[in-house]
Amino acid sequence: MKKVQEKALILSTFTSVLLSFAVVIGTVAFILLRTKQHREYDEKWKDYDECGV
Repeated sequence: MKKVQEKALILSTFTSVLLSFAVVIGTVAFILLRTKQHREYDEKWKDYDECGV
């Protein structure tokens, strides 16, 4: 019985750590994507800022 509980605890811990990494990686990817899109948008419209339109 104790072996089963240890395996369940290890599996639960591994799953929690794996999901935590997935959330962190997803958050970093989202931030990088938003930053890239913002830079591309600014680059596209920077010429128009100079002419006052």
